[in-house]
Amino acid sequence: MYNAIAGSCAEDEANAGGGGTPPAQIPFTIAVDASSGANNAMTGGMHHINAPNGIHEGLYIDFADGTSGTSAGQSTYGTASNPTRTTQTAHVRVSQVQAAFNLSPVNGMLFFFGGYIRVGNMGNLSNIHWQTPNQTPTSSLSNGNSITTDQVPDNNEHNQNNILVDGFSRNNTTGFNVPQGIYQAFTGFFGINTQFYLYRVAFGGGRGNILFPAVNDTITFRFQVDGDVGGTTHTVIHDFIIKYI
Repeated sequence: MYNAIAGSCAEDEANAGGGGTPPAQIPFTIAVDASSGANNAMTGGMHHINAPNGIHEGLYIDFADGTSGTSAGQSTYGTASNPTRTTQTAHVRVSQVQAAFNLSPVNGMLFFFGGYIRVGNMGNLSNIHWQTPNQTPTSSLSNGNSITTDQVPDNNEHNQNNILVDGFSRNNTTGFNVPQGIYQAFTGFFGINTQFYLYRVAFGGGRGNILFPAVNDTITFRFQVDGDVGGTTHTVIHDFIIKYI
């Protein structure tokens, strides 16, 4: 594992004059794309899979694309320890959750995530392995909201490129779902045991009185990626935190 500074490759500049500090050794990082977007970051967020959009279905709510800031859909970045990890807090407006619900009422919505594994400065990378949180994520949800999980196919867990873009999740002309980032499919099947989880927020309340997450509620999704560099397995951990505003 290594120490990373969010939003950069965390390299130390050499001191002027003799000697200098050698660059930090970085096996790989999680980023939003191959080169141009934010590093030590992921894309994703809350998704209403049934929201109508012409011949397509699916609507992201304040999609987090790695942009820095404090507005809806943007992220703030940091680092944390025990374990060493990078952090990203993406903002989702409660008002937009309700607006999406009004398009097509449902009792909950999914979360999708994506990213790209950028090779660092320690050599070739192999045996990439994305891992989702293996239990219910930490949250401060109120209003009777809760997180549910479902094991789904893990076909994308060894991909370097699991980029996720804002868009729809189902093409109603073909009838096919569109793979979303680290997820190859949205549902599991009887007896599946992949330990690869898809997450959903279940709204509180009941029929005629649906209750959404409250302002300042948070959900923390901790992702881990392992990879072999120079004959050694390295681990990078990234917390993707949804904060409702």
